[in-house]
Amino acid sequence: MNQNNRKRPFIFKKRPPHWLQPGTRQKLRLPCSVIGLAVLALLFWLVPPLLAELSAVSTLIPNTTPLVRPPTFTPFPTPTLEHGGRIVFTCTRGDFMQLCTINADGTGLRRLTDHKAHDYYPIFMPQGDALLYASNQTGSFDIYLLLLNSSKLYQLTAGIGNAFSPDPSPDGKTILFANRPAAGPAALWLMETTGKNPRILYSGSGAVVGAAWSPDGASIAFVMETDPGNYQVFLLDPQAPQHAPRRLTQNLAGLTGSLDWSPDGKYLLLCAGPSGDKDIYRLEVATGTVVQLTDGGNNAAASYSPDGLWIAFNSLRNDNQADLFVMRADGTYQRQLTDDPEPDWQPQWEP
Repeated sequence: MNQNNRKRPFIFKKRPPHWLQPGTRQKLRLPCSVIGLAVLALLFWLVPPLLAELSAVSTLIPNTTPLVRPPTFTPFPTPTLEHGGRIVFTCTRGDFMQLCTINADGTGLRRLTDHKAHDYYPIFMPQGDALLYASNQTGSFDIYLLLLNSSKLYQLTAGIGNAFSPDPSPDGKTILFANRPAAGPAALWLMETTGKNPRILYSGSGAVVGAAWSPDGASIAFVMETDPGNYQVFLLDPQAPQHAPRRLTQNLAGLTGSLDWSPDGKYLLLCAGPSGDKDIYRLEVATGTVVQLTDGGNNAAASYSPDGLWIAFNSLRNDNQADLFVMRADGTYQRQLTDDPEPDWQPQWEP
């Protein structure tokens, strides 16, 4: 064979890769399959310990509970159509005390009575469809029942003395009230919702000036005079009125006849202090612990909202003008509801 006809060896026509260029150290080239197996082996060896470590860390840092809890907020009560949105109160207009209602946010002021007589101590019946109150329309003070839907009015007591501070039992079947007969101090009385069978429940040595059923109907809290000008709070079992009532307060000076139960039955709202400088207090029934909720303003007649989160009361802090206020159950966030030159007082929440 002619040497000139031999095939010439393959010659790069382009510049070779850098690792084959002159002066460059040539690297060991391994098959791809070998490299792949090595990578898999490395992952198999490293991943399990790494996962275990991450799992241990995650148990130390919970991811379901935030480190900072969001602040709680109790919304201001808003009016409702049927329940929990209205407050009834005594509104002095002209020469007479009348009855008015207002929504819990200060809207919807409405006058309920308008006659030449004094109406006071209003309170809703448990169903919220009627009001009990005391009035002197016939001369002496008697208990009346006003149906809100029809405006029909029924006189429940007559000729038994001066009746005041009515309070319906939780089941709505019995009415508790204080009554001052012609002779002797005021005592606790009971009668049926129709006004039938009025009778004395408890008569102590001093005058009773206010009373209220407990939410479960098992107890009656009342304020009674113990010494001339000195009043204290007592607790009575209505099923055993022959037993001496338990005294709840000892040294709380200047108590008035206003008191109201918390919906859970744990606390009583009281009014006490020097004349012209009364404050609202919360009494824990089980322990007798007393906490002051207001500080100045001459406040009285405190009443819990149906959910127990708010308290309505009247105060003279607005230039000695009696107006209604609302505050949270702990005494904070006090807000004025009414602003009338004539007195607004004795608020009671709708059930």
